[in-house]
Amino acid sequence: MSELQCVKFGDMAQQITTKVKPKDTTLDTYVGLEHLDTGSLQIKRRGTPQDVIGEKLRVCKGDIILGKRRVYQRKVAIADFDGICSAHAMVLRPKEDVVNKDFFPFFMQSDQFMERALQISVGSLSPTINWKTLADQEFTIPSLPDQRRIAATFCAAEDCIVKGERFHTVAERAKQVLLKEIFERSLNGGLKNWEKTSLSKCIVERSAGSQPPHKKIKYVGLEHFESGNHHLVSYGDSEKFGSNCSVFEKGDILYSKLRPYLDKAAIADFDGVCTTEVIVLNANEKTTNKFLINLLHSKKFVEWTTHRSYGTKMPRTSIDLIGKYNFLLPPLPEQRQIAGILTRCDETTAAARANVAAAKALKMKMINEMLGHEKPNNY
Repeated sequence: MSELQCVKFGDMAQQITTKVKPKDTTLDTYVGLEHLDTGSLQIKRRGTPQDVIGEKLRVCKGDIILGKRRVYQRKVAIADFDGICSAHAMVLRPKEDVVNKDFFPFFMQSDQFMERALQISVGSLSPTINWKTLADQEFTIPSLPDQRRIAATFCAAEDCIVKGERFHTVAERAKQVLLKEIFERSLNGGLKNWEKTSLSKCIVERSAGSQPPHKKIKYVGLEHFESGNHHLVSYGDSEKFGSNCSVFEKGDILYSKLRPYLDKAAIADFDGVCTTEVIVLNANEKTTNKFLINLLHSKKFVEWTTHRSYGTKMPRTSIDLIGKYNFLLPPLPEQRQIAGILTRCDETTAAARANVAAAKALKMKMINEMLGHEKPNNY
């Protein structure tokens, strides 16, 4: 690779500032910052001009959309449509006599670019970059021939990520179809050997409490759950929490009673204490925790408890409320078989998720190394 050259950002790209009024446009696609995912060049969600008011920015297929507010969120994406986008974004078009159009979005994902953008952001509550300052910044980039060669490598890596994400999505959808078949169609079909029952007849609440200082070290709050995940994603230190908690043991089900539409339920992998906003429960002799956790994550149950939650700003449910949920319970041998199949589905999706994360980390490592940025990316 040839030596890197120093180029001002304004020589690499032009800012597109064409304004559009949503009510006057014939374009049918709108993208806001909420539609952009951290670290992803793909736009997976979008809205319509009818969803928004106020002037927006015109964007053409191939333009780069950069979230200019809170750039630490790393929101950069390639527009795959003609439409409009949020005025809180910056629409950029590469100058192809200086920078290769395929290389440019990967450069903007680099630590070199993102760290500089963060440095020049102004404002405290909502730090923002402005074009005049950004255009004057100098960056080191390879020559055009090297950019084209590097872009081919980056595009191949991005293609692997996109395919991995698609596989993960398909695996998730396959599981949801299976859950629907088990927990909804069976209820409508009335399988003869399945018992009609309520959740209250299948669960036992663990009601033990803990006062500070807590004897158990690990603490679980609602922030340690991930929607739809059967396992906790992390935990905290109980010494930092000076309030009363509930006690749980390894293997217990932890169910968030706050905002049930967020679908937060997990089987604990360790002993600990948790916020009192979490219900600690276990299966009785009629069922198993592995079967119950899938029931709690089924779309039918999530919708049912969401519609019956109480409170407006912070809707919640209770052990008594969820206990009223009716469903068909298979015999224990079938429950174990169903749980085994669903567990294998979870393992497949978890492996797909891990592969995507590894591919993203590798791509970022390559970007930073090829652009001469020594500090490894921790994203």
